[in-house]
Amino acid sequence: MKKAKILSTVLAVAMLLPTVACKNGSSPSPSISGSQSSGTTSLTHVTLGTVAWPTNELFYLAQEKGIFKKNGLDVTIQEFSSTTDSSNAFVSGKLDFCTYASSETIAPYSNGGGLNVVLVTDKSNGCEGLIAKPSIKTIKDLKGKTIATQLYSVDHMFLLTLLDQAGMTAKDVHITDMTIENSGNAFVAGKCDAACIWDPYFSKAKAAGGTVLYSSANNPDLITDVLVASNNMVSTKGNAVKSIMKSYFEATAYWKAHPDEANQFMGKKIDASAADFAAEMKGLYIPTEQDVVTEFTKADSYKYWAYTQNKVEKFMSDLGVIKSTTDCSGMIKDSFIKELAKG
Repeated sequence: MKKAKILSTVLAVAMLLPTVACKNGSSPSPSISGSQSSGTTSLTHVTLGTVAWPTNELFYLAQEKGIFKKNGLDVTIQEFSSTTDSSNAFVSGKLDFCTYASSETIAPYSNGGGLNVVLVTDKSNGCEGLIAKPSIKTIKDLKGKTIATQLYSVDHMFLLTLLDQAGMTAKDVHITDMTIENSGNAFVAGKCDAACIWDPYFSKAKAAGGTVLYSSANNPDLITDVLVASNNMVSTKGNAVKSIMKSYFEATAYWKAHPDEANQFMGKKIDASAADFAAEMKGLYIPTEQDVVTEFTKADSYKYWAYTQNKVEKFMSDLGVIKSTTDCSGMIKDSFIKELAKG
């Protein structure tokens, strides 16, 4: 599902694939090595891991509307309850592609995970943040309070950065480790004083009367989400990498052309009404192919490249999660998006 704030995620590299449900509305495609034949068309079978997050639902839309098939793919989508679980499955070789918050790629990559960032899928502009009980008006008011979030998730790092900006540390509050979904539910149920969460749970917490202390809308572009591909995909199945990226942009175009239908379909996937899903999507910016090329270009400005190299890596190093000598520039693979941008 972060800007002048420096976020980052420490994901455990478990080597077991968690039990997951394929939530694409049908039974998972059979496990196939290479490709499968569909009439006269040969489809390349790939697996994609994801979590509940507005733009991630565009992959389901691509599947529903036959966009993947049109682009030569047979995609099995596996939805996980947390980014930790999806990352563990990807790093252990169980997935060909996986969605990530950009900061969450640093730790597994530095630990030897075969992550290749091939696409920026969105920039958060209000779809997540820190929400508290109405009686809590400022971040400093959180001293001694209980805050729910998923430890080592992008929103955990978001929270730590916000505390730091307020002259506080994690020792000044009580952080309760829960999945983002459970954090949102706990806040709505009144079981914690605040929560740092993303949509759809952030929107549900706002609807329940929570006070937004800070959201990504306060600093657009701070939180960037990406799609990563495995080493095998990048080295031997480049056409499949380009096809899944192309499908994402085509699904985005379909959503823009048929908003009512698409919002209803995708909203149902995350238990939201079409209107609520549309509102959540307004809190996100989906870049064009050329925008992504720019994001991946080496620069000192606050583009993806600069953010990853100059902000997240330092933050992770300061936490002792990665070695200070780690250079994560190698995980950015821009050749695929450059080809797509050429048309």
